[in-house]
Amino acid sequence: MMRAALIWLALALPAMADGLPALHGVTGVAANDVLNIRAAPDAGAAIVSVLPPGAADIEVVSLSSDGKWALVNTHEASGYAALRFLKRQPAPDWFSLAAPLRCSGTEPFWSLTMTPRRHAIYATPESETMLPLINRWSGASHAPVVGLATGDGGFISLTAAQCSDGMSDRAYGIAATLFLTGEDGPVTQTGCCTLIP
Repeated sequence: MMRAALIWLALALPAMADGLPALHGVTGVAANDVLNIRAAPDAGAAIVSVLPPGAADIEVVSLSSDGKWALVNTHEASGYAALRFLKRQPAPDWFSLAAPLRCSGTEPFWSLTMTPRRHAIYATPESETMLPLINRWSGASHAPVVGLATGDGGFISLTAAQCSDGMSDRAYGIAATLFLTGEDGPVTQTGCCTLIP
């Protein structure tokens, strides 16, 4: 049943660029220059922030329709940097579950920090719980969706999709749905995830 649900989710998702989100580093920018982050994927758009030469661990969330601009986050906002000045850092795709992720949501506030292939820490303002990850269904480039069964009988679904935390102007490329067991019964949470450098 869960496997069928994962296949359905993968087919229902809009196609994302292969392997995104992914961490990148600034390349080809002179030591006395900066890489501009713009409000829109256009060289004439307003500059909202900058990245120094050699900056690393920049999460590219998605690409512009022409593939020339990368949507990145800066502080509590997002903007576009020219992709030709960003190089993907060597790492497995996010859906391989080989790197840690941090997810969060609101109403009520919650966070989930996942350690690759081991466990997840689910936290609310009131409590913190370690969730063993007992089964994993890793995704693939043609189906960037992940399923995780937790030791308490819960399930975590991660999908490659544009996501908003509803509080900031940051952009996210992974949407999360949590089906957990709370003190008062089943709990369903939705939110967004980011890569942890």
